[in-house]
Amino acid sequence: MEHGPPDTAERLALAALCDELRELRRECAVQTEEKRLLLSRIEAAARERRPILALLDQLLGTSGADTVRGLSSSLPGAGSGRADEETFACPDGACDRVVHAVPAGPIPRCELTGLPLISR
Repeated sequence: MEHGPPDTAERLALAALCDELRELRRECAVQTEEKRLLLSRIEAAARERRPILALLDQLLGTSGADTVRGLSSSLPGAGSGRADEETFACPDGACDRVVHAVPAGPIPRCELTGLPLISR
């Protein structure tokens, strides 16, 4: 199911979710069934490119900007620079996530869809 382009806050939330999804899954695995189900709903909505910010607010007990800031406290791209051919982005352009890969290493994949990221 395809939806229109998400607004800036949703794009940031999607990028942060994808970047932190493994940690969120680990954390929710030791939480209540309600939290695990909510994370599953968030992942499904994100894969379908539906809004997720309100659901993330619920999961994290925060609101809007606090959610995005909390998820992306280790901002992608904040480290040392890399060559352009080592920088990858969302395969369908739904978010602004940027991944810096190890030179000649495997192409990173989207945590939500499993698709390979595209070279930037």
